[in-house]
Amino acid sequence: MLAPQAVVRCFAPSSRSPLSPHALFAVTGLLALLILAFHSYGPTAALNISDYVHELPAASSSSSADPVDNTLPKFWSMTGKPDLEGVTHYEKPADFRVVALVFYGRPASVSILDCYLKRNLVENGGMLDEVIFLARTTNQEHLEWLDGLVGTTDSYRRVDVEFEGNNYASAYDVCEPGVMYIKIDDDIVFFEDSTIPSLVQTKVEHPEYLTVSANIMNQPSLSWIHHHLGVVKPYMPELSPPETVPNATASRWRASELPTWSGPEDFRVGDHFKGPFKGHRWLPMPEGTPIDDTPISTTTYDAFSPGLWHWTIAAQEHYSFFEHLENNELFRYKFHKWDYNYRRMGIQFIAIWGGDVIANKPIHRDDEYYFTEEVPKKLRRHAIVDGRSVVAHYSFGPQKDGIASTDILDRYRAFALENICPQ
Repeated sequence: MLAPQAVVRCFAPSSRSPLSPHALFAVTGLLALLILAFHSYGPTAALNISDYVHELPAASSSSSADPVDNTLPKFWSMTGKPDLEGVTHYEKPADFRVVALVFYGRPASVSILDCYLKRNLVENGGMLDEVIFLARTTNQEHLEWLDGLVGTTDSYRRVDVEFEGNNYASAYDVCEPGVMYIKIDDDIVFFEDSTIPSLVQTKVEHPEYLTVSANIMNQPSLSWIHHHLGVVKPYMPELSPPETVPNATASRWRASELPTWSGPEDFRVGDHFKGPFKGHRWLPMPEGTPIDDTPISTTTYDAFSPGLWHWTIAAQEHYSFFEHLENNELFRYKFHKWDYNYRRMGIQFIAIWGGDVIANKPIHRDDEYYFTEEVPKKLRRHAIVDGRSVVAHYSFGPQKDGIASTDILDRYRAFALENICPQ
């Protein structure tokens, strides 16, 4: 298991450089700003971002004290299992830049993603030379929040793009030849230290692949794969609020602290099940409970499977993920390669060459279809998943309201604040 918080804080500093006091002051201010953002984007009423602000050091631009590096060491999730673990000793190629393209719109999730992005910047020993936030929102408050975030490091940049509904074509106008892009959705709430190095290595060593995706938890067809790998556990929603509301502590992401589910023997989660109350949890079923009557059993291997439409499947997956995360058993999700063979593949976290994007303009408004079906068929260059690169994706549009009735986003934030974000 991962060590409890008090022990985690005693780990030796990772290879990343600590934030300067000036940057730390900016981050503290950003988190305070996020209180406002949560009024429209906050997932639950159970926990407000302000509950976490007191955990950050009271830094100022004039402070001379170094921040405490409470973060887990680099590649902490590696357990010595076979070669499925991913890349840990891959020197960044010097002959091209690696740039993240974040499709931005939601501060609530990007405030979590930020910690992972900074951990992967070149300046902190990672692979990312730059992070470009493609602003796809007209919400002025959220744009101002983004400007504050971009000000925390010279490696961040905001680019405004013209957009209409679900037309994503203009987002790729920033692409340049000779640059490898890591396209990331703004609701990615976890990824391993080995994720980006593994994707970069695969793209370099296998130029025949057009698009290489990470191994994404909560993505319709991959949900089916994870179910058949046996990593999704029997979890069900608690049906009434607990007598004692859990404290908003940094440890509340841990699945081991959850009580066992109890309810009617014939209880089932149907297709139109609504969250029983705001901020509800999903609880582990009694030991020996078969998974057959839980939501994940309904998913199929298809880009538009029930895993896209039913938030209950996503909730079960997320809580299973917290269990494996606490036990440091993410290797259970992993495999070498999964070739989609011209079927539609999710692109929530992919690597693609800028030259390939430019050569295939104009981009279809449905970029996922274009880069995983149409262009691969035309060029006979497949879209594949690098199964060594585990990523957690928060929610899809059809899942939004149901997932927002849980405390899942709060749990990812708690994990990141305890283990990933320097404090």
